[in-house]
Amino acid sequence: MGEVVLRWIARTRRSPDINATLIDAALREDADNVKYYKLEFRVESPSFRRHNVAVCCARDGKLYTMNAQAPESAWKAVQKEFFAMADSFSLVNDA
Repeated sequence: MGEVVLRWIARTRRSPDINATLIDAALREDADNVKYYKLEFRVESPSFRRHNVAVCCARDGKLYTMNAQAPESAWKAVQKEFFAMADSFSLVNDA
């Protein structure tokens, strides 16, 4: 799944020179059987280099995502917080 998402991100008509590289992917499941796909990836072009952590999940026919990104030069300073955000991302039940 991660490679499919990255191909979609990287292959836009407006920016054919954008490349995305999957670094890591993980899956977790909560008590309600919702599957959370965590992706760590890099997006690069001639004008920028960004590091991303994203989480995707679906419930009741809706897609939910969380994405955090930073310039590659700032990655070491923010990676711990980005992973904490991604690992804590979860859907809440409607009351």
